Amino acid sequence: MGAGQHELGTRPSLLLRLRDPRDAESWREFAELYGPLVLRYLRRIGVSGDDAPDVAQEVMQIVLKQMPRFDYDPAKGTFRGWLYTVTTNRARRFFARQRRRPPARGGTSNVEMVEGLPDAGAGMEEKWEREWQVRCLQAAIATVRPRVKGTTWRAFEMAVLEDRPPAEVARELGMSIGQVYVSKSRVLKRLSEAVEMVTT
Repeated sequence: MGAGQHELGTRPSLLLRLRDPRDAESWREFAELYGPLVLRYLRRIGVSGDDAPDVAQEVMQIVLKQMPRFDYDPAKGTFRGWLYTVTTNRARRFFARQRRRPPARGGTSNVEMVEGLPDAGAGMEEKWEREWQVRCLQAAIATVRPRVKGTTWRAFEMAVLEDRPPAEVARELGMSIGQVYVSKSRVLKRLSEAVEMVTT
């Protein structure tokens, strides 16, 4: 089952299922949801495109080892917050390893890269949250898109994502303006529900 073809499970139920390292379906779901988040965040904070997948894999290996003992308690913090800490720490270790290598001629030294990585809380957590919001929307779109009629989706896409006037959308798609508004409303409702499944 590919991305967008499964229901996005709520995080608490997914976390419980991840305690079993043999539950391939749950781990696939986890990788689809959180893998792109980790990768985009690593690239955003300066891990190179070639190295980011390797660091992301290190993060996933830590999660795999820790999940059988992971006790989800919202009062102590979110799983996403824990994953942010793990990812940031792996990035710091990566930059520390890089620091021990001689810099390429004319390039930024590895010492500068390590020193340039902000302290946790100095904007890094905001970047992580932005990446999470982007990932939630991507996952919601992948889930909702196959379940919406082509013209309904296109009306939403043009009116919302392309920010085109409803009258122009209606004219181009051969719909009434009212139908454009209904299409927009239906898709937004479904997307909101899909995002809610991920974030609650």
